[in-house]
Amino acid sequence: MEKQRDKTVKMAIPSKGICDVNELLRQIFWREPEMVRHAREFLDYVKEWGRTESPYRVEEWKNYCIRRGITQSQYHNMLKRLRMSGMIEKVYNKNKGTHEIHISRKFSDIVFSMFRVWENYTNN
Repeated sequence: MEKQRDKTVKMAIPSKGICDVNELLRQIFWREPEMVRHAREFLDYVKEWGRTESPYRVEEWKNYCIRRGITQSQYHNMLKRLRMSGMIEKVYNKNKGTHEIHISRKFSDIVFSMFRVWENYTNN
C-alpha cells in the first residue's frame, strides 16, 4: 500500500496584513520570490481565459512557456504550488476531451476555515 503524501504548500505567515495578490503570492513563493511575477501573470491569464468559451487547456503549457520566457521546470513548479494552495484547479472537460485550468475558490475556503479555528480558539 502506497503511503499518501501530504499535499500542502508551505506559506510564510506575514507579521502584517496583506494588501494585494502580489503580496499574497510572495507568501506562497517565499523561497522563490522571482516566481511571484510569473505566478501573477499566469493567474491573470487563466482568469481572463476562464471568461471565454475556451478556457486555458493543460496542453497549451509549451506555448505559454515560450511566450512568457519561463522553463518547463519553472512552469510546473508554479502550477504545483498554485494547485496545492487551492488558487487554481485542473478540471476535465468531457465535451472537449481535454483538461482545463480554472481559478479556484478553494484557497478562500482554506483560509476561512483557518480563521474559524482561530476565532473558536480565542473565544473559548
